[in-house]
Amino acid sequence: MRPPLLVSCLTLASVLGYGQAENASSFEVASFKPAPASARAIQCGGGPGTSDPIAWRCSNVPVGLLISRAYGFQAYQFRPNDPCCVDRFDCAAKVPEGTTQEQFQQMLRNLLAERLKLALHLERKEMAIYELTVGEKGAKIKPSQPGAEPVREDPWEPPTYTLGKDGYPVFPVGRSGLAGPDGLYRWTGFNVSMEEITNTLSFHLGRPVVDATGLTGKYDIDLKWGVDFAWLLEASGHLDEIGELPDMGPKGPPLLRAVQDQLGLKLNSKRGHGDIVVIDHLEKVPTGN
Repeated sequence: MRPPLLVSCLTLASVLGYGQAENASSFEVASFKPAPASARAIQCGGGPGTSDPIAWRCSNVPVGLLISRAYGFQAYQFRPNDPCCVDRFDCAAKVPEGTTQEQFQQMLRNLLAERLKLALHLERKEMAIYELTVGEKGAKIKPSQPGAEPVREDPWEPPTYTLGKDGYPVFPVGRSGLAGPDGLYRWTGFNVSMEEITNTLSFHLGRPVVDATGLTGKYDIDLKWGVDFAWLLEASGHLDEIGELPDMGPKGPPLLRAVQDQLGLKLNSKRGHGDIVVIDHLEKVPTGN
């Protein structure tokens, strides 16, 4: 079963268009080529926040993942594996020294517009959303220490962790991370804002989460929950491809319950609006190498 939010069949009016920003920054040098047909693994590294901030490269990466990385789209907005965006490429670029994550995203947007003539826009659509409020017994999230700076994580590398006796990931002391082996997820975060919390919840719940808590600080959180992989694959449209899944044993608490019990926050289901991505144009063969 394919989910209803497809980038190829939307009818509502456009509210926002994206293209190459005038006078925006660009990579100093960039290569963008189709990946060899024999390639299998996806590998990315380098750029801001990594040990090699001035040399970014990706091999055998679907263009849909590059689009999601460039714009920061949520799962409910855009399916990177949609037929429009599955072609794979090898990319390499020299990044100007001192480039921020936000500047890197703009450079990647411009690269996609220049080499693949990418044009897209967002369309406003009524959908199910969650409104995040403080629970009846009050928030349980811990305010971060004043002036605390989170350890910067490599955006391309999965977090390092071991498994605890309860089956949940355990991250190195002082390091943040989000991982879910065998469907048991843990998110450890330091100095995170409510915007980061709602964005992360939106991604894992597959619908917009609107902050109505009134909380304005930065917080340390440690959240554990369980995921039903069969439900997740069905929601993503891939269950038919995988077939019957083996029984993976007891699941942890569902995310909605975990947020309420562990963070003291409540997710209230209601109707609202969200922005869905529509791809207007995308070339198959890159230009300008």
